[in-house]
Amino acid sequence: MRSFIATMVYDLHPDTPPESRKLLRAHLVARRWQDRHDGAPMPQSAVWIRRSAEDDQTTDDLHAACARDLSDAAAAVAQSGRPIQVMRVWIQVSGAGTYGLARPAPAPPAPTG
Repeated sequence: MRSFIATMVYDLHPDTPPESRKLLRAHLVARRWQDRHDGAPMPQSAVWIRRSAEDDQTTDDLHAACARDLSDAAAAVAQSGRPIQVMRVWIQVSGAGTYGLARPAPAPPAPTG
């Protein structure tokens, strides 16, 4: 069995209410998606997961499983009677190498003169 890290970033329709956004995130976390790394919150609409794969599975299989997780979570939100529409999704599946949050670069000094 091999281990991979998948990162998923999604855009919801701008009219999606805050409670639908929060519930979607809760459904993803219930499916083992992480919304924090080392205690620090992930950027809004970004989550990650450590996934195992059988020897016959490819990163394409894991990519499809990640997409299903988001689709199933959005469907659960919709079934609760709350409006939600996923507009775009970015999924990156990679080996279990280096991953984590990066610190933002400091703001450049204001121009003088």
